[in-house]
Amino acid sequence: MIPDPIDDPTVWLGSDFPEPRVWVIGLDDVMQDEIVTVTKDIRSTRSENLFNTDFPLPACGSIIKQVRDELETGRGFSVLSGFPVERLSVEETRRAYAGFCSHLGRPIIQNGAAERMVNVRDIGREYSARSRGYSGTALLPFHTDGTKGEPEILHYTGLLCLETAAEGGLSAIASAPALFNELLHLRPDLMPSLMRGYRHHRQGDHPADHSPVSAEPIPVFSFSNDLLHCRYNRNNMVWAAKDSATLTETDIEAFDLIDRTVAGPGFALSMDLQKGDLQIINNFTVLHSRTEYTDAPGRKRHLLRLWLHNPDARRDGHRLVELFAPPHSRFSDTPWRAA
Repeated sequence: MIPDPIDDPTVWLGSDFPEPRVWVIGLDDVMQDEIVTVTKDIRSTRSENLFNTDFPLPACGSIIKQVRDELETGRGFSVLSGFPVERLSVEETRRAYAGFCSHLGRPIIQNGAAERMVNVRDIGREYSARSRGYSGTALLPFHTDGTKGEPEILHYTGLLCLETAAEGGLSAIASAPALFNELLHLRPDLMPSLMRGYRHHRQGDHPADHSPVSAEPIPVFSFSNDLLHCRYNRNNMVWAAKDSATLTETDIEAFDLIDRTVAGPGFALSMDLQKGDLQIINNFTVLHSRTEYTDAPGRKRHLLRLWLHNPDARRDGHRLVELFAPPHSRFSDTPWRAA
């Protein structure tokens, strides 16, 4: 049975925000000072192991609550400006970022190198079925994160901008519930296939003797607790089909319609993230993309990414961890490859 259209704050269009950066929440001087002070007081703890009790931020409490509420019951995204990256070393910035985000969720492992915080920058790797997109400069079409073998449900994706590109590298986000509604209106006949799902390719991030694709088909749209869960990555689904699955003409037609819809006028919201901007999205209700970019000597685009698990989240993940990979094939603290 196909659910009715969604009518709640997670449904929005980019055209709802005509003024540039009207959606940005600024950290004031008191909040910035607090983050710097707490960061410098913590010297021996690994960034990835910080808990919110290790990183008290009373002055930031109202902002943290606003972000949490926006992620869980609001539009599903938040952007903070003024994160004090220029007052901290790179290692201190990692600590500050992890400490701040510990108030939103727990960092989970993102790859076979057992990294909980990933550098999003160009290291010369081509985006392909053998290499993940955060290590190169290529266009990343609209997608949600995950479906690689993470051991816990990925609720939120965080991106902290340390440096912008010389050219390009613009971020864009789109509402998955708005996409669901539009597809339901245009082509309800495609919904059964999208809700049945497709296998995803792990892009080489799996043990050598394990399957390169997800254990089970992963729905593009699913509902649990009457709440929409979206998981979409066209490239991964197409690459998986080449290895061990099949896609029909109807499936390709559905993917084409999704891509046309999110790229349509006024549907997505473009963001030119600046140094010190922190973008956090609900990975079940917001798709994101990035344009191709070019670096220059002395100016190389660099972001830090966290995947956060919130045990109190309203969206429970709908068995997605089990669908991604069997227990012995999931990411763990024991790496199976170099970073």
